[in-house]
Amino acid sequence: MKEKTPLMKFIPMLDQFPIGFHPYITNVVDTVADGHCGYHAIVGLLGMGEESWVVVHMNLYKEVTQFRTEYIDLFGGDDRFEYLKNSLLVDRLSMVGNKYS
Repeated sequence: MKEKTPLMKFIPMLDQFPIGFHPYITNVVDTVADGHCGYHAIVGLLGMGEESWVVVHMNLYKEVTQFRTEYIDLFGGDDRFEYLKNSLLVDRLSMVGNKYS
């Protein structure tokens, strides 16, 4: 009996990534380029719909707040921790991330 060759899934834009990464890429999500595209990609791949990106922001905010001490060590101090934590806050009216300097 002849062995079946596994079908290769077509992945759009795969040629945009270095060839060495190709075996590890299982899907690509083309998202809106609005400054939150990484979050759009995450929720898109989770099947939540790109408009749910704020959920990822809030979950990350809860994570860094809950494990504050560990993240302060990871980020290199209180000031950097506070800056990164506050960057996860989202203005619910405009759905645009707050900018802290």
